[in-house]
Amino acid sequence: MLEFWKALAFTTKFSTIAFIITGALGLLSMGFLGAFLYYPVSFLFKSYPTMNDWHGDWVWPATIMVGMLWSLGFVFGGVTWHFLGKSISSPIALRFIYGSVLWIWAAILWYWMISGNVEPT
Repeated sequence: MLEFWKALAFTTKFSTIAFIITGALGLLSMGFLGAFLYYPVSFLFKSYPTMNDWHGDWVWPATIMVGMLWSLGFVFGGVTWHFLGKSISSPIALRFIYGSVLWIWAAILWYWMISGNVEPT
């Protein structure tokens, strides 16, 4: 098993470790990670009330769930890097794409949470 781990690419190791740590942090932060992830994508949701105006039993579980589910973005980013790394040789471009996958995943998660629980204004 140790030889298998050593044979993996750096990005695969990073994505695996980041997935585990962020998944645990999403739960242990009690929603702080999910709330923090809302701010970089909040401009996409101008037709919905701001986070300060949300109320109800869904808010806290939603922020915890977004923080935990966001960890899957590292897996998606690692898979994207793996497949695009064969055709893109620039590590800067690959890092940008990796970060974009994480940002897009946060936007998808928050859209899923908001659209099901908040009425547009």
